Parts: sequence; structure tokens; C-alpha cells
Amino acid sequence: MPDAPLPQPTSRRLRVYAFDPNASLDLGSAKFSHATISLAWDDPTEQGITPGPVNEYLEVIDIDPCSRQFYPPVDLNAPAVLGQDGLPPSEGDPRFHQQMVFAVAMKTVKLFERALGRKVVWAPVWDDDRKTYDPTMKLRVYPHALREANAYYSRTKRALLFGYFNATQRSAGASWIFTALSHDIIVHETTHAILDGLHPRYSEATSIDSLAFHEAFADIAALFSHFQLYEAVYDYIEKSGGRLDQSGLLSGLASQFARGTTGHASLRDYIDKEPDADALEETVEAHDRGAILVAAVFDAFLSIYTARTDDLLRLSGTRMGSGDHLHPDLVARLAQEAAKSADHVLRMCIRALDYLPPVDVRFGEFLRAIITADTDLIPDDRLNYRLAFVEAFRRRGIFPENCLSMSPDNLLWDKAPQQEDELGYLCTRDIQNEGLNLVPEFRRSDIVATAEDNRRKIWYWLTQPELKVKRGAKAGGMTQARFDAVRARARAVFSDDDASSGKALEAFLDRINPDLKALGVSPANVAKLGSGLRKATSHFARWELFLGTLATAANIEADKDVDKRWEKALGIYFQRRRGKNLYTIRGNQSGLAVEVASVRTTRRAGPDGQDIRQLVIEVTQRRQGFFDPDDQDRNDRSHLHDKEGRPVYGDFVFRGGATLIIDLRDGRLRYVISKRIDDDVRLGRQRDYLLAPATMSFTYDRGSSNEPFALLHRM
Repeated sequence: MPDAPLPQPTSRRLRVYAFDPNASLDLGSAKFSHATISLAWDDPTEQGITPGPVNEYLEVIDIDPCSRQFYPPVDLNAPAVLGQDGLPPSEGDPRFHQQMVFAVAMKTVKLFERALGRKVVWAPVWDDDRKTYDPTMKLRVYPHALREANAYYSRTKRALLFGYFNATQRSAGASWIFTALSHDIIVHETTHAILDGLHPRYSEATSIDSLAFHEAFADIAALFSHFQLYEAVYDYIEKSGGRLDQSGLLSGLASQFARGTTGHASLRDYIDKEPDADALEETVEAHDRGAILVAAVFDAFLSIYTARTDDLLRLSGTRMGSGDHLHPDLVARLAQEAAKSADHVLRMCIRALDYLPPVDVRFGEFLRAIITADTDLIPDDRLNYRLAFVEAFRRRGIFPENCLSMSPDNLLWDKAPQQEDELGYLCTRDIQNEGLNLVPEFRRSDIVATAEDNRRKIWYWLTQPELKVKRGAKAGGMTQARFDAVRARARAVFSDDDASSGKALEAFLDRINPDLKALGVSPANVAKLGSGLRKATSHFARWELFLGTLATAANIEADKDVDKRWEKALGIYFQRRRGKNLYTIRGNQSGLAVEVASVRTTRRAGPDGQDIRQLVIEVTQRRQGFFDPDDQDRNDRSHLHDKEGRPVYGDFVFRGGATLIIDLRDGRLRYVISKRIDDDVRLGRQRDYLLAPATMSFTYDRGSSNEPFALLHRM
């Protein structure tokens, strides 16, 4: 009888520092200074782990440029490693450094995936030669990239760079400090990378809130990751009599880093006895301003934790923080409620990322996104979680613009109207006809390919003129349905680079000739189209040629009213309009440049069996901004060129755009969250922000922000 196969392990356990090495030197925290992270042993949708470690998401490369050393990669599949839950924590073993950055970064990725309802995808890289984006399949991680007190996410390298440095303060408990051994710093930098993959334009210095939001959200993820450490939470609650509003390891970030640089107990601490509603108006620096947002979220968490544990304390006859010794069973229950509350708050914040505008995010908009996303998933807020967020943000002086009041129902994003002549109805009709691939994919490579295909189709749908067959156009039997089919065939061919060349292209041209004749396109223009399509090298060029040919057709006309309504809703322009020339928006004969930044699907499950499936589309447009308002007005009103005849480029880039959220259960457009490209008030605010020395915005590459986090994180 053949041997039965052995059962496979369910998880891979890897040991890490729960906070940083400094915590293991303190008698009060030594017993919970180490933690074990569990990752899936075998996921059929992902490639296995190889030495590095390297997997589907990350590629750890341990090169130390300063000492000119390459450290051999750790093999997490080695029997000696598997047999002891990974290498034991060690400040002096580079292999453990590799293990720790990998394990903590992957734990962060999986936390985001659970809340978002889809796999994490890194931001793509722009290929200037091919004028397109290349996907980033693996994020590189360098545990010893810098010999300085710094760690940052590099947008150009698509990598996490961790530094190490010689401590200047004896209180650090070590002569050399490695940022790759700080649990908080790893989560913080990984969150920067995840957020950049979701919203690539958030790293641009567009307002006083832009980079501050990036820093705040990275701190939110790091702060609430503390509450996944049960032993630490248990000890904290036991010592504080059930309270969580006392400064300590759970409320602070990067203790060893802070002690080694400034001598402070932590880099940032989010326990604040007296919130100041006016502090936001006076705070400019990104970390300090972001800290106010994090403190508001932490306040909401404390309120939720208190509400969830009041009954436990009443039943036990104990008053929180009274100094009475708590029964171990009560401490255990309070620790469980703290962990659940922190997990719920963090998921509310992560889900909100899909409900934000694609550019120039503001703190108040984040609150609106939290409330709307949570309401969509959990309509009945029986425990008043949303009210806790509203109250916490109000106490910190964070107010959304253009809201009637701070009540949760007034903070919801406005829903798109669904009448037959409104955009909601038109979007439902068009999305069903665009041939989008909405079948769930499980492999990240397939997800990236599907998203790119959908992105092209959405771009065609948005940017092409809204054409219709003229009334009475009977020549050749051309109808609106036949015309829609012609455009659909063209989109299908042009969006596939392989199918749009050679025999496939010739077959398409033969098939479409009768349709072009029925549309009233002259034989000369038909021949010109065929010649142009054979020479075109990109799907964009092919589509422009095709649209130009349709413009010559005698039996079709443009429905400009539909395009105008879409322009009004999205806050961007497809064509130049009388009175709104805006020549600082680049374009060509077929229309103004529009970018479909992202097309992604998501599926979320609620606590009462709710099943939300959505399509999220982000559309952006850029406009050249000038520091001199007179230059801005002059360039907006006319084409200006330099002495060589090249177009004039501005001093900075100003962006507009919108996020469209479509419910896949019925195909309806639910929300359009927009920032208008012609909003001169917002343009003036960005100009003032960039010119203000106190913001440090002058240190960044205007408009592109290639490496905003390198200087921002430097001590």
C-alpha cells in the first residue's frame, strides 16, 4: 500500500521583533518584545518563497553600498529555519534582518488586502521611450541601503530603502541602530508603497494636506498594528486598569530610532490629553500636521473601545483606571476587545481609500470617505462607530468643505442621479457595452493584465466623441446599433497590440469597409485610414486615426450635450469649450489629454452577510500652473511657444479628476468624487503652498515629486 501523502502545514511562522530591539532590553517589555508572524504556507495563486526572501510581492536584496558588501540571502525553506519558526531575533545577523523586513511587510500587505477586498498592486513605472506604464510586479526591499538615520519608499526605484546609523544617544541601548529591525518603520514604509499603488498622485506636493496625509496614513497602519500583539496589549491593560489613553509602547512609534537620534521616548506619541481644535490651522510640517489626523483616528478608536467594554466593567463592578487589580479573565476580555476595535478602525480607514478623489486629497475628504464607505457596507451603525469618528475629527478641528453640518448623513458623498437622461443611467448603459473584463482574477499577473485592458477600454469610452447616426440616415442600412457595433469592433482590435497588425488588421479593414461606406466616408479617406493604421505603432495612434475618419462621415454627428454633462461631472475637459480655452491643458486635434489612472474591482463582505462588489475608476487631467497669476491667465487664454516653437511648460503641474464608483451588482454609477481642473481657487491655493518657504515644498521636483519621502524622512 503506497504511503499516504503527509498533510501540509497551514502557515509559515516567522519570528520578529514586536516593536524594536530596544524593547527587549527593558524588564517591563522583555516578555513580549518578540512576536511570531504567520503567513500562508502555500497559496495556489502565488509563487513560492525562494531565497532572498523573494515571493509574489517582494524581492529582498541585501546589498550594503557603504561597506561594499553583499549579504547572502536567507532561505526560509531551509530545515534549520523551518524547525525554529524562522531565525531567532538578532541585531547582528543580516539574515534575520532580511527575514524581519519580509515578514512584517507581507503581514502589512495581507492586512490591506483583507480590508480592500482585492490583491495589492504596486505603482507602475513610466517608460518614457514607449510612452506607457510598465507594471511593477515585485517591490524591492533593501535592508541595508543607507548609512544614515533614514528609511523611505523610493518611487523611482519602486523599492523600500532602510538605513542604519551610529546612535548619538546612550539611551538607545545600542551603538548601531537598524531601521530594518523596527516593526513600526517597516509597516510605515510598506504602507507608503501600498498607498502609492492606489493613488500615485497623492505623493505630489499639491496642498498642505497632501504629503501630510501620506505620512498620517502610514502612521495609522503602524500604530494599529501594535494591537495585533496580544501579549503587549494584555500587559498594557493590566498595568493601566483597563485604560488605553496612557502613553507607552502601544501609543508611540519607533522607540529605538527616537532614542538613538533625539533621546525621546518615541518618534511620535498619539496620546493627547487636551485636543486643540485650532492646532490644525497653525501646523504646516507634514509629520506634525499628519499627527493631528492620526490623533483624531486614535481618539475615535479610544471611544469605540470604551463603548465596547463598558458592559464588561459594569458586570465586574470595576471602574476603568480606578487602580483596582483586575481579574486575569477580565484583562483577557478587555485585550480582545481592544484588538477587535483597533482592527475595525483600521479596516474602516483602509476601505475609505477607494472613496477618495484621485488628486489633491484633504483631511476632511478622508472623513467623508470613511463615513460613506462604512455606510455602504454596514448601513445600520448600531454601535455608533461613525459618530465616534465624526466627534474625534471635530475635536481636532478637521472639517470637510461644503458640508451643511458634521452629522454622519450630511458627510456622505452625493449619489449620482439615476434618471434615464442622467449620467448614472448613461454610465450603466455604456459600461455594459464596453466589454470590460469583470471576472474576478486571483493571480496578480492576471489582475495587472486585466486592469490594463480595462483601463484602455475605459479611456476609449471616455475620450471618444459621443457619436450618433443622423436622423434619416438610411444609406447602406446604417443604424445606431450597427454603428455601435462598428466602434466596438474597432476598440477590440486597437486595444490588442498583437491583433492590430498583420493579417488581423487586414481582415479588420476588409470587414469594416462596407460600414465606412454606409457611414458616408469617402473612398479617399477610407484608403487614407488603411494606410495610416498599417503604419501606426500604438493603440492610441490607431484610435486617433479612426476617430479622425469618423469625423468625416456624412451620416453621423456628435452629441455634444452628453460630453458636456460628463465634463461637468468629472471636472475635466475632453474638448476645448468657448469661454473655457484652458490652453495649459495639452491636447491634439482629437481632444484634450486625459489619463485613466486606475481601473480596479473590489469585493467586500459585511458582518451581517453584506456582499459589496464595485468597479472603481480614477480619471485625471493635468494643467500647467504658473507662479505669476498674469502668466497663468495669458497662457490659459492662448497658445504660447518659446523661441524654438516649443510649447511653454509651467512652473508646476495642477491636476483635476474624479473617482467613479460603480456597483457591479446592478451596473449603476453610485458616486462621482471630483476635483475640477478649472478650479482657480484650488489652483491659487496650490500656488501659494508651493511658494511658502515653511512648507519645504521648494525641495521637491515640481509636479512630479520623484522622491518626496527621501528628504521628508531624513533626520
